[in-house]
Amino acid sequence: MTLKPFSAKALLFSLLTLASSAQASLGGWVQETALGFEQYKAGLERSSYRVDDHDIVVFSRHSDSAEPCIVMIHGFTARAAHWFRMAKNLPAERCVIAMDLPGFGQSSFLPSAAYDPATQADRVSALITAMALKNPQVDLIGNSMGGAISAQFALRHPEQTHSLTLLNAAGVSSPTLSTLRQQIAEGKNGFYATTLDDWKVFYAMTMNEAPYVPSFVLDAVAADAIARVPRHAYIFKQLGGVMDDSLSQIRTPTLIVWGDEDQLLHVSMAGVWQRIAGSKAYVYAGVGHMPHLERPAQTAALFTRFLAGELP
Repeated sequence: MTLKPFSAKALLFSLLTLASSAQASLGGWVQETALGFEQYKAGLERSSYRVDDHDIVVFSRHSDSAEPCIVMIHGFTARAAHWFRMAKNLPAERCVIAMDLPGFGQSSFLPSAAYDPATQADRVSALITAMALKNPQVDLIGNSMGGAISAQFALRHPEQTHSLTLLNAAGVSSPTLSTLRQQIAEGKNGFYATTLDDWKVFYAMTMNEAPYVPSFVLDAVAADAIARVPRHAYIFKQLGGVMDDSLSQIRTPTLIVWGDEDQLLHVSMAGVWQRIAGSKAYVYAGVGHMPHLERPAQTAALFTRFLAGELP
């Protein structure tokens, strides 16, 4: 057998491929290590529950509290870890539950299952029951898709709902189209980015005051997001409904928070959510789609004042 000579060009390509793979692995490790530290600072412990054929990963503290637990529900393509910084700034004695929703993060995804907001709200309700909390009522806070799920929870499970907080929440009509919705109307959806460059363009749209993340870690986040595009595309198709006509049925105390620089869900949607009777609305100047990541301490303080009944 004759061996072909290994060219310098082929060697360089192999080394670059290995270096890229090693960098991605390092970026993923750094990200998970940093998130683990944030989880520790927030006092959250990881557990898992079986609900509706899904294994749901949960991060919680003080679940035996007599006060209502704060249940944090993330947005589309996000994960429970995005709440850790805000959770750290909430009163240390409060019960907190942040979950990877079914289909996202470390929780199960079933390629034929339903992931619309109403179905996800029922799963959250079943999870809360499975956790056997001392207080059966919860204080819900949801961002983006998680806001739509939280509102569906308040409609479908009012006996479990103590309060409702909506951060840049999906689920209602948009009087003014956001940048993302204009792009979708033109046939381009940033959630479906399949190249690093396209993903970085979309990432820049998600936050106006994004926390610092090293570029090699962002590359690892991008690689994971790109790998999940088929899953996310399947789920995204189930998220189109609006709740405008049902908002008057929500009776729970409600706080609406928005960033006026949101490019994914336009701030004009906050006015639609205000159809919830007695709701309070606050708009952040210079903040984008995720106030809990862009201003975690300020958002935690506002949320805490709301729970204490101290907002004007």
